[in-house]
Amino acid sequence: MDLHLDHTQRLNLHFLMGSQRGSVDDVRFWWRLQDRIELSEEEKREVNFRTVKVGELDQPMWDLRPELVRQFEFSTDELNRIEKLLKEWPQGFSANDRRWLEPLLKQFEPSVVDIAKVNGSGANEASVQPRHRA
Repeated sequence: MDLHLDHTQRLNLHFLMGSQRGSVDDVRFWWRLQDRIELSEEEKREVNFRTVKVGELDQPMWDLRPELVRQFEFSTDELNRIEKLLKEWPQGFSANDRRWLEPLLKQFEPSVVDIAKVNGSGANEASVQPRHRA
């Protein structure tokens, strides 16, 4: 399945993936995904990516415009793990995250076409009465 990710989603996902703890295999899994979604140097220049010292920490910053959207293909296992990462992030999210998080989560929801097939509304499928659906 493909995910369409803008640069803000990619930067935030990159951070979340890099914050994961686990076995060597788990960490290497996240590193591979980080490498795939990382912004190129050219993309970083386009969105004015920079780090600013805030106290003792370097805080990443970037411009919200222009939105750089790219399509990425992920396996079912990769998508399931990304979805779980987002839905079970222990530090939680704030209202400020809605701008990038909500459109990303919507991509994990079944489409109307998928729901129609499950409900037996596809071209060559028999309908199942609601009382008999699981």
